[in-house]
Amino acid sequence: MNKHIKISFALLLSFFVCITSCKKVLDTKPNDVLTTANYFNTESELNAALSGIYSSLAQDGTYGRNIPIELEMGNDEGHYNNRNNYNTVPSIYDCQSSTKIYADCWTALYQGIGAANLLISKIDQSPVAYNIKKSIKGEALFLRAFNYFQLVTRYGDVPLIVEPTTQVNNPNYPRTPSIDVYNRIVQDMKEADTLVKDVTMVNCGTRVTKTVVEGMLARVYLKMAGHPLMLGVPAYDSAKTYTLKVINSGLHKLNTSYQQVFINHSQNSYDNVSRESMWEIEFIGNNTPQGSVAPGSRFASQLAMRYTGTDPNYVYGYGSYVPSGVLYSIYTSYSSATDTLRRNWNMPEYTFNFGGSSNSNPRSSTVYAPGTYTFERDCGKWKRDYEPAFPPKQRDWGPTNFPVLRYADILLMAAEAENEVNGPTDLAIGFINEVRTRAKTLQLFSARVSTQALMRKFIQEERARELCFEGLRKFDLIRWGVFIDRMDFTKSAIANSTATSTNKNRFLDAYFNVKQRDTLLPIPSIELSVNSLMTQNAGW
Repeated sequence: MNKHIKISFALLLSFFVCITSCKKVLDTKPNDVLTTANYFNTESELNAALSGIYSSLAQDGTYGRNIPIELEMGNDEGHYNNRNNYNTVPSIYDCQSSTKIYADCWTALYQGIGAANLLISKIDQSPVAYNIKKSIKGEALFLRAFNYFQLVTRYGDVPLIVEPTTQVNNPNYPRTPSIDVYNRIVQDMKEADTLVKDVTMVNCGTRVTKTVVEGMLARVYLKMAGHPLMLGVPAYDSAKTYTLKVINSGLHKLNTSYQQVFINHSQNSYDNVSRESMWEIEFIGNNTPQGSVAPGSRFASQLAMRYTGTDPNYVYGYGSYVPSGVLYSIYTSYSSATDTLRRNWNMPEYTFNFGGSSNSNPRSSTVYAPGTYTFERDCGKWKRDYEPAFPPKQRDWGPTNFPVLRYADILLMAAEAENEVNGPTDLAIGFINEVRTRAKTLQLFSARVSTQALMRKFIQEERARELCFEGLRKFDLIRWGVFIDRMDFTKSAIANSTATSTNKNRFLDAYFNVKQRDTLLPIPSIELSVNSLMTQNAGW
């Protein structure tokens, strides 16, 4: 542990930059001679330190790849689509605690926490005017809490460290009970809520603002209400309170076009009219150093529909993970009309095939899959041909931003919390109808959800229809306590499907391998080797 946090200060210095505008939150401009004694004395230095915290969420170990893909997929909405490297792919559920992906996520998150601890410890003594450093402190508090939220939901009990750690000789920290970690997350986020700026003062989706903090507090409370803490109705009521803060602020609404939300992510374009995409992890480069251009991400190339060919003016999509037939069927649930708008955007009926370099438009040559195909489709939520031409496109890395929080999720969280507190009320139905109306599907009428249990099931499926591939499905299934049941259901659905035998064999492994232990990730073996007070999760 201590080794990882010590490294974070070196990384913090390497990422120190001035945050001069929304789209430059991750731009890098290293300084040569920096110490904790002579730093944190100007607004630019505080902003640079804050950028170092944000950078922990843009690494491969976090939202650059592992959190939305390697550590999330392998559930009822999608699975791995390759026959290679099974023992290094967590979504196949056949890895060991020594698997690098587990350590990469753990390390990156603690690096961000270490950077946050350092900034938070210094900012009150900084001579910078309070009205300037107020929001910086709030963002740092929130980001530290958010990193801990990622850790505790994925690894369970984790060491809770909220002071800078620079000592060399004591790398040993015990695991803190999860309830204490959650309580600190709530404490930090509530304080951040009083400090950060309003979205109208920022006008972008890559910085943490007041409604982002409130929306994430709702997500934290929903998790605390469910497994493993099972705090129930009081936590659901708190989740409802914070979703209503966002809704009643009037600062966010749904984009009229579902598709455009994700096109904007690929084009680095912020919709300042609807502000539906409330918080995104920023990627603006192609991972090739070009002055101050930020690194790119790999999630889009892996979690993208297939693009085949060699044209350097376009990009490559691996189709490494694909939707499940269960997700396909969810789009027809509770409706006499198929939800074709969202289904065919998120899992298109075609892939791109543009052959050689002479054909520069992938959409001019497509391979169509019949509408009855449920297993042969690709993930299409982000389509790489929408990425801008500069910086030059690159096969593996791209500038597509990843959405951590959308207003559609706020509405669905509000509906879920209201249902758990008061049952299927008109208020809950209204929130769901708002999402479904945008998707041009039939509205949900109260007569169709006469009980709390039926409404709960509907909301669980509606979240899949709206939010698939946004890094939330496994998280949801675990907090609802249905993860293993849904994996068994998906296994049966695949086995009994009309998909080819080859596809069945390729997809079934994860569903046969999964165990109860997989509701948590293992503590990385490298952490166990350096921290004598660390213990392993059950089953690992």
